[in-house]
Amino acid sequence: MLNIKINPTWNKTVIAITILLLVGLSSYVINNPKVSAESLAFIYSYFSSTFESIFLYIGFLILVVLLMVAISPAGGFKVTLPNKTTYSFISWGAMLFATGMGAALLYWSTIEWIYYFNNPLEGVARESELNLLNARTYPIFHWAFTGWAIYCLPAVAFAFALTLKPESPLTFSGILLTKKKGPIAVLLDLLFIGAILSGAGVGLGLSFPLISAVFSKVLSVEKNFALDITTLFICLGIFGTSVYLGIEKGIKKLSNLNIILVIIFLTTILFLGPTQYIISNSINTIGNVAVNFLDMSLTSGTKYSLDWTVFYWAWYLALAPVVGTFIINISNNKTIRQIILGTIIIGTVGCILHISILTNLSIFFYENNILNSPEIIANNIMQPESLIIETISSLNYGNILLVMFGIISIIFLCTTYDSSSYILASASMNNSSIESSKNLRIIFAILLVVQPSLIMFLGGTESFKWILVIFSIPLLFINILLLISILNNAYKSIRT
Repeated sequence: MLNIKINPTWNKTVIAITILLLVGLSSYVINNPKVSAESLAFIYSYFSSTFESIFLYIGFLILVVLLMVAISPAGGFKVTLPNKTTYSFISWGAMLFATGMGAALLYWSTIEWIYYFNNPLEGVARESELNLLNARTYPIFHWAFTGWAIYCLPAVAFAFALTLKPESPLTFSGILLTKKKGPIAVLLDLLFIGAILSGAGVGLGLSFPLISAVFSKVLSVEKNFALDITTLFICLGIFGTSVYLGIEKGIKKLSNLNIILVIIFLTTILFLGPTQYIISNSINTIGNVAVNFLDMSLTSGTKYSLDWTVFYWAWYLALAPVVGTFIINISNNKTIRQIILGTIIIGTVGCILHISILTNLSIFFYENNILNSPEIIANNIMQPESLIIETISSLNYGNILLVMFGIISIIFLCTTYDSSSYILASASMNNSSIESSKNLRIIFAILLVVQPSLIMFLGGTESFKWILVIFSIPLLFINILLLISILNNAYKSIRT
């Protein structure tokens, strides 16, 4: 049994906000999942169209400012965090990538192109080469540089703030406010925690059906409630143990294992599949992204900018608090330059490899009449997760690849939840230099699974998705404050 005591080092306000917010959001969704999803989707639709240009400009601005800071003298500023471990560059990169992506990358890498292909830009014929090129290009654009810069922004803000003021709490109020208490501090912490909680709910809702479907296919058993519950407890056991052990003994080992498995998995698909086709089309697509990056980043009013780019930037903004905070927790003795360039380059390269290989595999099957994925999605012949499994299992040694795919998905999901639980526990300490309580990590680990699981089984995952992106609206303006904080502290670091 857990020996739970109210420790004087705990930030009781943060703990109370976390529990009350999770119960409040869950109660709202569970009360009427369908109506809540429709209402929240309408709210997001209104704000996303109203703020479309702001989303695009701020996303691009974050990327430009961080790159400028990285190449400036301030980029040499070394982050020093008391009582934090210094990790090798490989382990550091593995952990930040596993935390930043999760199983969502595996999910969308195979099928995202289909939605662009089935809904061409105005004036582009569906069966044209240009439409197919656009379908290859936009997934890479959406998972590459800008998204990782948005993730990196809180990490850099924390890096400067915690090195200059080590006693600061690991929350937005800890960075942005001199006075750490009061209504504004509570509001900032509410936004910080709300984004983490809704992100956890969406992550489980998106990843869990995919993992359960893999078990069903590999074990040749019916996908039912019993299988779902078994899968849930397997995942809870893995990441609960991992987060209790901490970063060094738990999260680091999981992340290192996952990177090895990912490399083996993608390399195997590359050589078992249409190798030359994948390589040649990947090179053409990356070149197209490079040529059109500025235009895709700043042009508003298109189908893809409103329906996809704004949604992705909102998604990254909402997930950035947990990803960025986790990155700074593992970045002791790294320079600002290493944090910025390492995060953006490692994240981008990893995503490009996933998307290039899995997307082009799916397109090859379509062009060669092996698996007509666009028709399957357009006519709802299969659920998306079933189509992903069908695509991978169509290769030689498909069942072996599915086993690897399932293990990678589980570890990706677990590392995402590990980092969320760890960051909530760290944010619940009054001082960032104090190691988070193991009891708190377990409490948050259980809460982060039990409530979203209940919502998922009741059909409320869509509501949590819209809650997540709605949190990104105020975070737009908080990120402007974080940019100002970074520039101000970068200037101070140069002068000292």
